[in-house]
Amino acid sequence: MATADKPNLFSNLFRDIGKPGGGIAPTTMLAIGTVALLGLVAGGFLLRSRVDKLVTELAFAKREVESTNERLMSLQREVSQIRQDQSSAAAMIARLDHRLSAMAQPTSPMNNVLQITAVEAKLIREFLMKIDAFKPMVEAGHKVGDTIPEDRLLDFSALLTQGVPKLKNTSYTIDQTGSIIIVSENRIVAILDFVNVAR
Repeated sequence: MATADKPNLFSNLFRDIGKPGGGIAPTTMLAIGTVALLGLVAGGFLLRSRVDKLVTELAFAKREVESTNERLMSLQREVSQIRQDQSSAAAMIARLDHRLSAMAQPTSPMNNVLQITAVEAKLIREFLMKIDAFKPMVEAGHKVGDTIPEDRLLDFSALLTQGVPKLKNTSYTIDQTGSIIIVSENRIVAILDFVNVAR
């Protein structure tokens, strides 16, 4: 086929196909194959471009997921650390609470241990010194909750119990170290030692 006839290739193709018993010339078949091949190549390039774009997007998404996972793991570690800190703080608070409870509780099974403040202890000591009532009547070494025989006990003065009302219905004795032992119903409820500390 001459070069001048190439533009008419497609028109000849459709003209020849429409005729009864008409066939397709080899050059026409070649043209169709070439066009189809070009279409496939163009489609392949387009598909390759789309695939490359999808691969890039997937790689980016994967990096985002990995970054998110790292942040989540970091947050989980922080939450775990916070929980450990809370657990440690709770344990410390429990220990402190236990110590405070132990300090507030009597050192014996009795529940009516008398709490004498430092000011009250000083007032009691000074009053007893004024009336010269520091003659030892019992041995040293007693502790809260111990019993003291009645014949070793003295009543507090009404003047003193007015100043320290919690001493009402109590009595006292002095041990060999000069500690004041306060007793209620024959049981020691407080001991004021020589440095005026209630215990």
